[in-house]
Amino acid sequence: MLYFYNYFSLKTITCSFTTLNNLHFSHFFTIFCVIFSCFSSDFLQNLISSIGILTFGILHGANDLKILAKKNISSKNSIALPLWPVYIGIVFLGLFIFYFIPAIALLIFVLVSCYHFGEQHLERKTKLKKLKYLFFTSYGVIIFSLLFIFNIESVNKVIFQIASIQVPYHIFVFLLITSFSVFLSFFIIDKSLVKNLFLEIVLLFFLGIIFNTSTLLFGFGFYFVIWHSLPSLSSQIRFLYKHEIYNPYIKYLKQAFFYWILAIAGLFGFYVLRIVPQEQYLSIFFSFLAGITFPHVIVMGLMFNSN
Repeated sequence: MLYFYNYFSLKTITCSFTTLNNLHFSHFFTIFCVIFSCFSSDFLQNLISSIGILTFGILHGANDLKILAKKNISSKNSIALPLWPVYIGIVFLGLFIFYFIPAIALLIFVLVSCYHFGEQHLERKTKLKKLKYLFFTSYGVIIFSLLFIFNIESVNKVIFQIASIQVPYHIFVFLLITSFSVFLSFFIIDKSLVKNLFLEIVLLFFLGIIFNTSTLLFGFGFYFVIWHSLPSLSSQIRFLYKHEIYNPYIKYLKQAFFYWILAIAGLFGFYVLRIVPQEQYLSIFFSFLAGITFPHVIVMGLMFNSN
């Protein structure tokens, strides 16, 4: 036991120096946002995060049908269901559940988002098979728990407006401790993960600072755009255009533009035309996010399994 502990500790310390080579844009931008969140106004934070969510955030799910089409072709299915009616049907099913049973829908939305965030962040870093769903979800729960703990008042206002319930602070603390323990245990189960441990701990530390010093919207928007949407865009482009060298990013934007405009127009229609009362705007926004998240998570799972 002592030998294993010494090996694990030594391996972690040794790998912590080599992981510096794995630093990229997101790490440096995270450090910048730590400073930005400390000195910027709430209005500026919310404005920037809203722009990020409505552009890169929604854009990263706008080519789901294209990914499904390629998945069907690559798997050589003789029978293929029409893609867009099924996809749209799942979107409206999510909206329906969110509208009529918001408490259950909100819980499902958060759990699905936890898994989805963890899948995007860790999928290329592990070879786990059976336990990967728990591993991915534990990481996502850490992110959401940190965000909720440092913005507990704002979070409870949002939850109460959507589902008419209040969640005690200690529930989020318990979730953070439990999920972090589960997350760390996987670095013992899969020794190939050890080389990433140092960077993951440091990243969570800086994310905690951002969540603590920023607004709820900026904290969520920052992680959603920088650490989820942009990496997801890169993964999708590799899957769709892995044999194409010339302007794959431009091609992705061209193919996604129509669906992105359609999503933005639908969302703003509720606000501009005042189809629903103003006090329901927040519920509509989260219903919209949930509606497009559910089928998107399925598509991304299929894409990663193909890879």
